Amino acid sequence: MNRKILWILFSIVVIFTSCNREVKQFTGNYSYKLSGEVSIVGEDGNISYRLVHKNGQMNILEDKSHANRLIITMNEMNGGCYTIPATVEGDSIVILPYEFSTNILISDSSPDLFSGDNTLSIVYAIRASGGGQLNDDILMIDEQWTGHQSGNDTVLLNGPKMKIIAERN
Repeated sequence: MNRKILWILFSIVVIFTSCNREVKQFTGNYSYKLSGEVSIVGEDGNISYRLVHKNGQMNILEDKSHANRLIITMNEMNGGCYTIPATVEGDSIVILPYEFSTNILISDSSPDLFSGDNTLSIVYAIRASGGGQLNDDILMIDEQWTGHQSGNDTVLLNGPKMKIIAERN
């Protein structure tokens, strides 16, 4: 009977340490770049496309209150900061749905955000989710964004292929 109890306790310890190891592989400090293209459907139904480029610091912490959970903090170079809930499934990270607000630059003269003379920054409320893989010191995350212009639910945003590339510091 004692051997059976010892075997069960040993099995539990092995399970918890292997789960913890999966989470620990992602934890750390990273520098990141986010890019992608969003489509914006205006009140008139016209669709415009905007490039999104952001960069900053990303910190991935173990969420001690939940097994196999992570908390990701994103600190953008130009202002915004937010937290992202995530889980670990084997060698993959799963970004749970989260919400944040971000500024997207809109140019009057060109669909390319950075070539226009008259640019303005519009705030969008975004709902995002996705997943990624860690390859050596590079974390690659694909996200999908949906949202609307803050204060105007009729201007919709869709970003099905947002990419975050983060390199461990």
